[in-house]
Amino acid sequence: MTVLAAWLVVAAILLFGLTLHRALVLRLNRGVNPSFRDGTDLLLSGVLPGLALVGGLATLLGAVHLLRVEVALPVAAILMIWRRHDLLGTLVDLRDLAMAGGRATATGNPFPLLAAIAFIGLACVISVTALFPAGSADAWAFQIPLAQSIVSHGGFVTPQIGSNFYGNIPLFFNVLFACTLLFVDHWLAAGLLNAAIFLGFLLLLTSCAHRWRAAGLLLVFFLIAFQPFFTPGAAVPLTDLPRSCFSVAAVLYLWRYLESSRPSEIVSSALVLGGAVGGKYTELQMVGLIGLALLPSIYRGKLSFSLFLTCLAAFLSLAGYWYAKNLIVLGNPIYPFLFGHPGLSDQWMADYTLELGRAFDPANRVFVTDLTTRQGWHDFFFIMRDWFLDRRRYAIVALVLIIGGLIASAKRICVLVAMTAAMFIIWYAVMFNHIRWATPAYLLYFSTAFIGASLIVEKVTAMRAAQPGGFIFEKLALVRVGRSAVNGHLLALAVVFVAVAVFCLPAVRFIHHPERQPYSWMEPGVMDVLIGRQKLDDFLGAQREGYTVYRYVAANDLRTVFQPFDTGSTLYAAAYTRGVDKGWLLPPYVFPESENDVDAFIERNRIRYFIRVTEKQQLVAERIGAAKFALAEKTISRMLPESNLLLKDGFGWELYRFNGFLPQ
Repeated sequence: MTVLAAWLVVAAILLFGLTLHRALVLRLNRGVNPSFRDGTDLLLSGVLPGLALVGGLATLLGAVHLLRVEVALPVAAILMIWRRHDLLGTLVDLRDLAMAGGRATATGNPFPLLAAIAFIGLACVISVTALFPAGSADAWAFQIPLAQSIVSHGGFVTPQIGSNFYGNIPLFFNVLFACTLLFVDHWLAAGLLNAAIFLGFLLLLTSCAHRWRAAGLLLVFFLIAFQPFFTPGAAVPLTDLPRSCFSVAAVLYLWRYLESSRPSEIVSSALVLGGAVGGKYTELQMVGLIGLALLPSIYRGKLSFSLFLTCLAAFLSLAGYWYAKNLIVLGNPIYPFLFGHPGLSDQWMADYTLELGRAFDPANRVFVTDLTTRQGWHDFFFIMRDWFLDRRRYAIVALVLIIGGLIASAKRICVLVAMTAAMFIIWYAVMFNHIRWATPAYLLYFSTAFIGASLIVEKVTAMRAAQPGGFIFEKLALVRVGRSAVNGHLLALAVVFVAVAVFCLPAVRFIHHPERQPYSWMEPGVMDVLIGRQKLDDFLGAQREGYTVYRYVAANDLRTVFQPFDTGSTLYAAAYTRGVDKGWLLPPYVFPESENDVDAFIERNRIRYFIRVTEKQQLVAERIGAAKFALAEKTISRMLPESNLLLKDGFGWELYRFNGFLPQ
């Protein structure tokens, strides 16, 4: 029921955003004929800018502490009544899209039905995997608490949570998370909003094709959704994938503007770019890249000054609040970088800057990232091949499509290719610490491949119109004649049946031969849970560090547990018990004042249980700090002789019961 309730809230937010976007498009394109390509295009391309508009409105309410149900619902209702004609138009477009798909299927075109099945199937799979609590500490230590803080305060405070760094960074996507948590107080709602952003991006990319949209969606799924880089994190309440979708969407809208010159396209680009920049500082790079791409249009006078001001207003309405707030409150618009870091020590900033500027994995620190040297370029191309191309059939197909697009129409795709290359270079030279920081560049890479495929199709279509003869075209004509000789809907259903059977074949094989995962985009073990071969608790216990221990603590109502080695311990414990937290764990920031305070600390906090970590101790020490790690070890070594082992999991976690100090 929680999944259904969360999806209903997300669907209501999407409908609200689509209505606002439709109204904006019609106003901006007044005098342009036609004002938009068609209703289907408006639906497919309107999800992300619609969410951007919702986020901008929520930011406005949050700035004055009115982001509350009793305020948000009346405001939304008033806007929907005001824009009732746009709401009706959106619903009509949805109906027309369904009817067009039905007619196409009845006439023998199987692609709309296949696309619908693939889309609904992916949404269902993501919904199921969203039920698995995220394995990333950042989700529970920062992202969800930030959204919950926005809900509890009805808006924004400084800092938003008890962290000077994370409590003051741009929070646009956490505001969107908060919009769902207002109505469904469960982290699942935030995860499904993330999934909606990902699915909305796939639809936007599909809309960039001038024809064959249903078949195009299947190609988009092959390139992006059915590979393991993006989809496993689609429903995880983190901001990396959604801000990547918004950032790349800004580039796609730029391309659409260069293709059509419609004002709504470039304003939509400004909106989603504002959302991306309002979600993370790193997306400021995209402002520069899009600005450079627009310079020729500005120089030739194609981008009017009034339209430029409209774009600037759209961008600042989403991104401006966070930077203005930090400038006023902290004296630094991009706190804590460059202009000062009040509240953070110089040593903390030095350590953090060092962490950002080098690879997390020490094995990758041998690569030279200085691109002013020959070795730097050598290592860059090695990383491109080894991390992104080698043994990845999706990436190889994408590369072929990009090359084909350049051959078909270099002028129309060169901007996308250049921006993709620039983003990879910026990532390697400036942010080469983890592959996930390259998510926007990699997503744009596959998006460019899809645009290349659409340009190839257009080129072939134009060639066929100019030269209707030829061996290949004659054979295609024979195929069309043969298809028309068969009852249309029977052929379509037969093709769909075969396609679904082929897609489900790996799952069927897995049931009988479970040696390997059936689909590479699934997390290992998920299929075992879906078919009932493995219980969910067993799966999470094998895949999520600390799950078994925290569930045991909750099931036995153990208090008070000392767990100093997990910075998100209290959040994980609540996540693994459906949001319940009865105060089992001592907060992770509570430590003895010194070695002489250990005994008093244990008695003062009434510690009766503790968790000991026997593996990855160096990594844990780096995470919590060497001084705190030493104090934690001292405290545990003091209790260990008078303790009994209760539980040990597969990650080297040990849960002990402390029986108290022996009388002296």
